[in-house]
Amino acid sequence: MLVCALIGMLEGAESAARKHSPPADASVYAAAIDEEAAAYAEWTIHVSSARPNYRLGKAEPVTGAYLGAYVLQNPTIHNSMAEFNKLAGKQHASFFKYVGYGEPFPAEWVREVKAEGAFPHIAWEPNKGLEEVKDDAYLRGFAEAARKADVPIFLRFASEMNGTWTNYSGDPELYIDTWRMVHDIFEETAPRAAMVWTVLNVPERPIEDYYPGDEYVDWVGINVYNVRYHNGDLKQPSDFEDPLQMIDYVYNRFSRTKPIQLSEYGVTHYTVTDGVHDHDFAISKINRLYANLPELYPRVKAVFYFDVNNIAEYNEKRRINDYSITNEQQLREAYKQVTASPYYLSHASGSGTSALVNQQFTYRGPIFEQGGELYVDKEFFSRILQVDVETMRDGTIQLSRWDGTIPRVVRMPFIPHKIWSGYKVNGIFPLWRDIQALPLVRVAEELGCQINWNGMDIYIQE
Repeated sequence: MLVCALIGMLEGAESAARKHSPPADASVYAAAIDEEAAAYAEWTIHVSSARPNYRLGKAEPVTGAYLGAYVLQNPTIHNSMAEFNKLAGKQHASFFKYVGYGEPFPAEWVREVKAEGAFPHIAWEPNKGLEEVKDDAYLRGFAEAARKADVPIFLRFASEMNGTWTNYSGDPELYIDTWRMVHDIFEETAPRAAMVWTVLNVPERPIEDYYPGDEYVDWVGINVYNVRYHNGDLKQPSDFEDPLQMIDYVYNRFSRTKPIQLSEYGVTHYTVTDGVHDHDFAISKINRLYANLPELYPRVKAVFYFDVNNIAEYNEKRRINDYSITNEQQLREAYKQVTASPYYLSHASGSGTSALVNQQFTYRGPIFEQGGELYVDKEFFSRILQVDVETMRDGTIQLSRWDGTIPRVVRMPFIPHKIWSGYKVNGIFPLWRDIQALPLVRVAEELGCQINWNGMDIYIQE
C-alpha cells in the first residue's frame, strides 16, 4: 500500500526513547545538536559467533535475499511477471498481489506465480476495519486454500498499521488480538504460510505498540519509498532521504530475531510536483539500496520493487510519482546490473525447517564518535548482543551476560545524545532521536566480547 506520509507523521521518527528521557541538562542536548550536523555516519557494527546463533524463520534463506516485485499495475508490460523478468534480466523469486479481506483466495493468480517458477506474496488488507476479521468460515477457508496451494506464501496481513491512513490503525490492542488469531489459524491449517508483519518507515513512534510478539510473527517487513517531495508539495523536499537510513530503525529493532523483508520499495524518476524527469535521482537510490544490502544489511532476506506509474492510476490522489523501472531503459539497466549478483535469489531456497545456523548481524545509525571514543545506543546491547540491560536507581546502566560459565556485569553512566533520524520538517529542520549512549569498545570488552576495528567497520565476536 503506497501512502505519502504527512510531515506531522515524520515527527514520530523521534524514537519512543522520549518516553524514558534521561535526566540531562538542556545544555548537553544543545551541544549535541551544535556539534553534529544532520548527516549520516557510515559506521557499521558486525556481530558474529563461532557457533550457531540463530534459528531460521519460515522460508528464510540462510544467505542471500529473495528478489521480488509488484507488476500488477503496469499495463506497459501487460501486468506480466514473465515480461518483467525478461526486462529486468533476471528471474524473480516472488511476486505480490493486494487482496482485500473478504475477497476469495487468489488461487488462479497463485498458480500463475508458481508457473513462473516463483512463490506468492499476498498483501491481505482488512480495509473495512478489524471488526470484520473473525474466526469464521471465510478466514478458515482462506487458510485452507493457502494450504492447498502447496507452496510457501508470504502472508502480509494488515500492513502499515503504524499510520493513520488505514482503517485498521488506532487500536493496538485490537490489532494484536486480531493478528494473533489469524496467525494461530494459519499455523494450524497452512503452516507453509509465513506471516509478515509490515510497517511503513514512518511514523516510528507507534511501531512498537502494534508488534504482536516474536512467537506470532515469522518475518518483519518495511515499506520504503524515495520521493523528491513529500505530499506533492514543493515546500517539502525529501530528495536527501537515504533508503538505508530509512530502514535502520526497523532493522536495528527486529533483525536479531526475525528475517527482514522490504515488502515494497519504490523510487520516483518523475513527479508532477515540479514536472522534472530525474533518472539520476532514481538510479542513485536504487544503487544505494541494492548494492549495500548484502554487506551492510545481511538480515534483509527479501526485497520487492514496486513497478508502478502512479501518475496513470485511477486514484487521482496518487497521481504524483512514477516509480516504474521497466518503462525506462536507463532504469532497467541500473536495476539489472545492481541485482545481477547471485546474492539476489531467483528461487525459494528456505528449507522449511527452523534449522539452527550461524548468522551475521549488523547495526547502523545510532553510532557516533566523541572525545576519541565510539559510542552506541544502549539498544544495541539489548537488541543485537541480547544482554540484559537495566537502568538503575542512580541513573546508571547495568549490563549483564554469561560468557560461557563466567557472569559478566558492567555498570556505567550513559551519555544523553541526539542522533539525526534522517528526516526533516519541510526539508529544513532535522528531526532527532534521543538515545542513551554507552562506549562501545569498553562495554563490549568488559562483557567478554572480542572486538576488532577496520575503518568504519567494527567487528564483534560474541
